[in-house]
Amino acid sequence: MDNSERLLELIELGVVEHGGDLGGRTRLSGGTLQLFDGRVTLRAELADPGPAAAGKAVHAHVLTTLHEYGDELLDACVFGMGGDPEAALGEAALIWITGVAGPIKSLLDDKPVCNTCRAGVAGGDASKGYVQGDYGLPGLRAYVGPAFSRGFGGELDGSALDDTKPWFRFAAESAAPRRVHLAKASVLSKGEAGWSRDLEVDGHEVSHHDPDWPAGVRGTAQGYLTRFAVFEFPRDSAELRRRVELERTIIYFADNFSRHDSVDKLMEAMVGRGFDPDLVHETEAFATMAFGRVLFERHGVQYAPTFIHARRDGRVETDVPLMSIPAYARARVLAVQLGETMERDQFQSLCVYHAESGAILQAIEKAGDKLDLSQIKMYPCVVPERGASEQTMEAALALLKGRLAPTRPPEKKPRWKFW
Repeated sequence: MDNSERLLELIELGVVEHGGDLGGRTRLSGGTLQLFDGRVTLRAELADPGPAAAGKAVHAHVLTTLHEYGDELLDACVFGMGGDPEAALGEAALIWITGVAGPIKSLLDDKPVCNTCRAGVAGGDASKGYVQGDYGLPGLRAYVGPAFSRGFGGELDGSALDDTKPWFRFAAESAAPRRVHLAKASVLSKGEAGWSRDLEVDGHEVSHHDPDWPAGVRGTAQGYLTRFAVFEFPRDSAELRRRVELERTIIYFADNFSRHDSVDKLMEAMVGRGFDPDLVHETEAFATMAFGRVLFERHGVQYAPTFIHARRDGRVETDVPLMSIPAYARARVLAVQLGETMERDQFQSLCVYHAESGAILQAIEKAGDKLDLSQIKMYPCVVPERGASEQTMEAALALLKGRLAPTRPPEKKPRWKFW
């Protein structure tokens, strides 16, 4: 029996021992495990835990097929540690049973079980597992599992990091256009330096790092907490249909970027082929920004996480998180995939299209090899909604100029404004 099969065996043993809401017929055979009377099927894949593991750590992906949801797949990334491989596998199994099984079974039964809570329930009774806070998953049916910690030395009151904290913020915006997803959030206390967060959705399909996570709680010691959540877009909802169309728009834009004399002609051709004009505009404005950032972030360029939005109704919105825009958040994920499938020159050309990337290229051309990209810090972009008036754009640019005035000489104008 290899380690992946042993992990499934340990999960089966733990689920049977737990019983209760996790009870029901189980069947382990041929590298798969059926649970909950055959409502789900599990398989496990083991990844390299790294050279420091030395046989004392396990990096596993437990893949759960939901037979009542069109065989959609939920990928849970779990790490187990112990004095030997068997102990590490045992901890990985315990983490899945404790943190993942509950949210999955809660989704299937449509009620919170096994220390899981239903998030975002107005007037909900927390004692029954229904909480008002949405954990960063507003407007979705979401079941959130308990948090488990490592480190801290007993100095942290974990209850302070409750449903009001944005544990899973931007998970929905980043997720693929499918109905059901599994998210994992790990928040790290850096003591007095604050908190950071690592978010994963559907295994490693989505990976996002927040260097400054708003915990609202002062960390007194180093350590981290992890929890999982299952969330669902409403069946046949307008939002899910829009996300499907957005994915198609971004991929078509990228695949055809080099086939037109200009981006304007590409956008015109896309609208002529029936693509939604608003989604085409969002792709050109936000997805290309994401592509450029994925390219240059690895070299240390520092970007603003927010932007200024000039709206078609005349409003100017400030400090809007870019990750709250699905066209941006999803494009960051697709950039990794496109980088593996597109010709290198075509992909790089796509990534340097946006005005932010153009400003960086100008700096490189001017300074040559002497330029340290990690010293470049980009200011927020101004992005117009399709149909925004010139007056609204002028107001947004004036606001940006006012913010830059204290930090830049007046004769220097930012070259990375987008309009």
